[in-house]
Formats: sequence, structure tokens, C-alpha cells
Amino acid sequence: MDIDTLATLARGIQHCRSCRLWETRTHAVPGSGAFARRTVLLGEAPGEKEDELGLPFMGRTGRFLDGFLEHNGFHRDDFFITPAVKCRPPKNRDPRLDELAACRDRWLGAQLEALEPRMILLAGKAAVRQTLGLEDALTSINGRVFEYRGIPCLVTYHPTAMMRFKKIRETAVKNLANLHDILRTA
Repeated sequence: MDIDTLATLARGIQHCRSCRLWETRTHAVPGSGAFARRTVLLGEAPGEKEDELGLPFMGRTGRFLDGFLEHNGFHRDDFFITPAVKCRPPKNRDPRLDELAACRDRWLGAQLEALEPRMILLAGKAAVRQTLGLEDALTSINGRVFEYRGIPCLVTYHPTAMMRFKKIRETAVKNLANLHDILRTA
């Protein structure tokens, strides 16, 4: 892991104007995490609390995620957590394709190169679009492993969906068990 490059990228992300999202953001969200298991958790887009603090998964969904990870044998610090787009879209709308492309081409690819992860956990449809370019319903690709730039990527649901729907949460538990198995053999 190249910490100096990650720090340089974080500073660049905080001042980025590569797409329209910078116009309404408070803080960009470069990502954070101790990365203990050399796994990236790629979420969707920052929400209100993340925009306020400049950190990923800080609101109610973040509290849920922390408990969900702990309950399933992980910790937040096992991951480098970053959103698919680094700035909050207005009114929490889905990120547009050009916004995803701007963040992917300018920031995410360089972050992944600096991190050299063993695995990426794709949490939600924006994360899947960002890396795999797929428009498939998550129900059809959930739990499957794909590759992005030679890095295995496990598709799962976004923590907000896990929090709201018991069946999705139960499926996500299976995905984390699968992630444990993959990391043991990687």
C-alpha cells in the first residue's frame, strides 16, 4: 500500500471539480480505513452526514454497517471504505454515468493502484456500475464474483437496503461468509 499516494489522492479529491457534483458538496469523501484485510468496500455516494464530515458511512447507515460487520466477524478497519462517487449528489439522487466515470477515471483507479487490494466488496448498484459497468438488477448478480482490473469483486447489497429489508440482510450475511472464505484462500 502506497500511503503517500493515497494522501495525495485524498487532497486532490477534496479539491476536485471534474464533474458537477463539486458545486453542491460540503466535503468530498476520499475514503478511509486501516485496510487490515486488504479489502476495499466500495459504496454508492456520500449522504448528508458523510458530506458534512468528509468520511464514509457516518450516519445511521454507518452505525448499522459497523454493527453488521462486527456481528459477521469483520471490523470497519478491515476495509478501506470509499464511495463510488466522492461527492454527494443533490437530493441524494443516484450518481449519473458521467459523474461515475469522472470519479472512476480520475480517482478510483489510482486509489486501487495505490492500495493493491486482494478483494473489492461492491455494496450496491452504483458500486457495480462504477467498476463492472453492469446495469443488471442486484438480485440477479448478488453474491457473484467478478473482476475489475484483475481484482476479484464480490457483489452485495448496500447497507441501507440491508438495514431496511430482512431478506436482503440475510443474503448479505451469506455474502460476508463467502468473503471470509475468499480471503482465507486469496
